Amino acid sequence: MHHAGRLPRLVPTFQRPMNSPMNFKPLLVAIALAASSLAAQAATVSLTAAVPSKVGQGVDLLVSVSDPFAGLSPDEQLLSFGFGLSYDASRLAFAGFTVAAGWDDDSGWLGAGQFGGSSFPGMANHGQATLLLGTLHFDALQAGSTLVGVATDASNLNQGLSFLWSDTQPLTASLNLMTSAVPEPASLLMATLGLAAVGLTTRRRIGSK
Repeated sequence: MHHAGRLPRLVPTFQRPMNSPMNFKPLLVAIALAASSLAAQAATVSLTAAVPSKVGQGVDLLVSVSDPFAGLSPDEQLLSFGFGLSYDASRLAFAGFTVAAGWDDDSGWLGAGQFGGSSFPGMANHGQATLLLGTLHFDALQAGSTLVGVATDASNLNQGLSFLWSDTQPLTASLNLMTSAVPEPASLLMATLGLAAVGLTTRRRIGSK
């Protein structure tokens, strides 16, 4: 009911004219951001043996990342990493994991078979070609080849390469480790005696001339 002499308040409505062009700028920005996110997934994780593996000796495997900040913004930081480990326990005995300099070891609270580290503040983007995460330590039990792998469980928030601004990247790598046998002491002694005999024979021949 309206009072006399008072008109009802009208709420103006605005409609885009039918021939008005659409603004595609937000759509283009979203596409560009998606493309940059895909381009950022360029980091490559690798496992490498520090020295040749021999039965009865320790072997260290370096866990490193190539181009960790490829495609990411200059102010990006790598905050943490985590992974699960797989190996053949009949050929290798696990002896521990050591994080590289600059990382705090978080392995103790990640759970069995999981390893990782964090940095506060994070590792800054200096255009590093390679970034060492840590070293896996094993004792070689048998000669031959064996597969060692690190992998990320997508459902585990503690695993992968975690950045300050970008999405988490997977941390996955494998290595076919070759382990050589060490000669038995008796065999080594026989080989030494054989070389000594050859040397003595050669000296006698030279002396007789």
